[in-house]
Amino acid sequence: MTKSQNNRSKREAAYPRGTRYGCILMDVPLDIGQRGPNGAERHYPLLSSARIQELPVAELAADDCALWYWVYNGAIKEGIETVEKFGFKYRSILTWIKPRLGMGGTLRQQTEHLILATRGRPALKFRSQGTWMYAPLQDHSHKPEEQFAVIERMYDGPYLEMFARRRPLSDKPWHVWGDSIDSDIVVPGFPVPSDGRHGREARHE
Repeated sequence: MTKSQNNRSKREAAYPRGTRYGCILMDVPLDIGQRGPNGAERHYPLLSSARIQELPVAELAADDCALWYWVYNGAIKEGIETVEKFGFKYRSILTWIKPRLGMGGTLRQQTEHLILATRGRPALKFRSQGTWMYAPLQDHSHKPEEQFAVIERMYDGPYLEMFARRRPLSDKPWHVWGDSIDSDIVVPGFPVPSDGRHGREARHE
């Protein structure tokens, strides 16, 4: 058994097929303000708000669940509307402060935001987390690895990252799903390349 196969077996043992997740992290490829020569469409396909809101997040989530949803400054309103469409209640925002100026037609972009929303009553383990973190920039759309420590410190899993581009650097088991990674689950109506490699139908079992 290869290392990759062994790691997959451990994840599947920790979170068997059909798991409903106590923490879901999302970094969606939203199309608002991201088209054109400097937009994110240079790096990956984009989705509209309406399409994102069709994701079966409510079916993937446990009855008591914390949802963490990344937004940039031009999409905060959309982000709050989307988490509410998923059936979650907006709670707060964690702001990532970046160490350099970015693009911007009015204010120059130096922050992104991680919306925290909940449904039910997920148990809060840590009550001293501030509303900002200062973390370095990496490659395009690579969110700070510090996010996993914050999430795991505050809430228990099972953990799922949607639209993941790499495996989380964490000692805890995370399931991942997305176009850029060998996904652990299948999401109905949103096929990704690894669905075919695993020979699975497009549904969450």
